[in-house]
Amino acid sequence: MITLSSKKRFDKKLDKIRDTKISQSANKKQSNRALRKLLNNRLAVIGGIVFAIIVIMCFFAPLFTSYDPLAIDMTKISKAPSMTNILGTDQVGRDIFTRILYGGRISIMIGFGSALGCAAVGVLLGCYSGFKGGLIDKVLVRISEVFMAFPQLILVLMLAAIIGRSASNIIFIFILTGWGSVFRMVRSQMLSIREEEYVQSLKVFGINDLIICYKHMMPNALGPILVNITLSTAMFILEEAALSYLGLGVAPEIATWGNILNSSQQLHTLQNYWWAWLPVGITISLFVMSINFVGDGLRDTTDPSQQG
Repeated sequence: MITLSSKKRFDKKLDKIRDTKISQSANKKQSNRALRKLLNNRLAVIGGIVFAIIVIMCFFAPLFTSYDPLAIDMTKISKAPSMTNILGTDQVGRDIFTRILYGGRISIMIGFGSALGCAAVGVLLGCYSGFKGGLIDKVLVRISEVFMAFPQLILVLMLAAIIGRSASNIIFIFILTGWGSVFRMVRSQMLSIREEEYVQSLKVFGINDLIICYKHMMPNALGPILVNITLSTAMFILEEAALSYLGLGVAPEIATWGNILNSSQQLHTLQNYWWAWLPVGITISLFVMSINFVGDGLRDTTDPSQQG
């Protein structure tokens, strides 16, 4: 015999299953709509294709070239593009196409690693600062203002000259000087989200502040964070190229896009050996533009003010 209490429990289970199905259906429709909007953005699609091609060719470089990026061949000094060296060779006979592919690995890892590091520090501090407020918020805001008060490239150049040249040092410097912008963006998002009714309800129920902040509030700010990571990656790749061009980046014997440009800064090389600098310059430009296009597409898709 079915009792009244068991029937009520059964009805509650059915209601919970129904609410879950409705929520999943709504989330699926929203994600499908966002994907369609992203795919309808031609620049974002083109940027994604170019981005994927460059990343695949760089990280699977041995499939596309048989040369060693560090191998010196004095019999092929500054050779023009040919069937054996499709983008020619540099001043010491190294294959430029190979150096672009292997150098892309380091440059992309520096750019992406620095962007992720800045996002991690900025999100962790920005979420808690914006949610908690008070003295913690004031101190963190002042610290971020100290780093943002200096022109970033000048600060990076100064720290690179002091700390030394290596990929890990460059990533550390980029994170140290770049977390402030992510922190301010996430903090502003949290200041508006913490006034929502569901946040106030969680506080009333006595839920731990860290759980409210990072589990319930942070997912609502992921859209701008993802966009910031893509755009920061492009910025850090350009800054790495600038540092290496000035001789303050990764060690010169390591192939990076910036070091390839650094070895071609003499006027004689610029005038007579275009293949030593033009292909890598085009590669950097295409990669940075593709990331910016993808970032703009993600921003249009995730920004509520852009939803039609």
